[in-house]
Amino acid sequence: MVEQEVTIQSGDASLSGTLCTPDAMGRFPAVLMVHGSGPLDRNENTKGQALNIFNAIACALAEHGIASLRYDKRGCGKSSGNYLSAGHSHLVQDALQCLDFLAGSDPVCEEQLFVLGHSEGCIIAPQLSQYRPAVAGLVLLCPFIENLESMLKKQAAQIEEEVESIRGIAGFYYRTVFRIIGKPRETQQRLLQKVRATDDDVVRFALSRQPAKWMREILALDADAIYSANRTPMLLIAGNKDLQCDPQDIFRIAETTQGPSETLLVEGMTHLLRIDKNPATIMGAARQSREPLANVVIEKTAHWINAASGAGHQLPATRSEGE
Repeated sequence: MVEQEVTIQSGDASLSGTLCTPDAMGRFPAVLMVHGSGPLDRNENTKGQALNIFNAIACALAEHGIASLRYDKRGCGKSSGNYLSAGHSHLVQDALQCLDFLAGSDPVCEEQLFVLGHSEGCIIAPQLSQYRPAVAGLVLLCPFIENLESMLKKQAAQIEEEVESIRGIAGFYYRTVFRIIGKPRETQQRLLQKVRATDDDVVRFALSRQPAKWMREILALDADAIYSANRTPMLLIAGNKDLQCDPQDIFRIAETTQGPSETLLVEGMTHLLRIDKNPATIMGAARQSREPLANVVIEKTAHWINAASGAGHQLPATRSEGE
């Protein structure tokens, strides 16, 4: 494969990214990769957590004859701009600019453009295809259609449950912190109340600054309406050990969308796209990140994209494992 550092202008931000192409002659299908939530770089890494998701996928796709573009979020990695003051709408526009850049890149086949989203990137992907109906397909990894506030409450409750089960010094530490600052559900509710009570882009909460504009915008999203308006073919992949997005949402989305869709529920896979033989947990992210990505996700994505490109993008509506 061949990797090239690129820069894409989006409003007041210069986004730094990597264009990855197969080491061969010709024009190739191409995929734009759109991140999940948080201050993530082009590989979905952030300070203190190296997931290395998009670079692993890009390398594997190149081996299957598929080009890709991944980029640092505004204000993250080598990209300029302000991450904290950016709203969800900024992230959509940034992704749109990157999609247009990819479409005009050599040796990309403009008629075979795909968008791959992970977590929050899954709700951005169908918005891009509404702006650019020529997008050939969407690959959604751990998507959601559930109300976001409901999801956040479930995640906070899960963390409280996990902390209660931790023994020894680690458990004592977490429970002491909760007694000082409040349990996750209480703290989360206070944050949401503060965010909704202001028009500021950024708010200070406890000892940190929080992206208030982003939180208000993503909480206001109507995921059901976004998917209902979608006509673009979709591959929907989830793991049955995902505690951040309900894995059953892939089937709800498939029933909601107007376009053809294929679903895959991966046994033992978490939100981090790793297979975990241990009980499902949110707080085990550090341990999970040391494991390789689930190969079935990469292989299924590559084969689906190549089939979509070769079939002129006419994909049958199907159901697969796990329904």
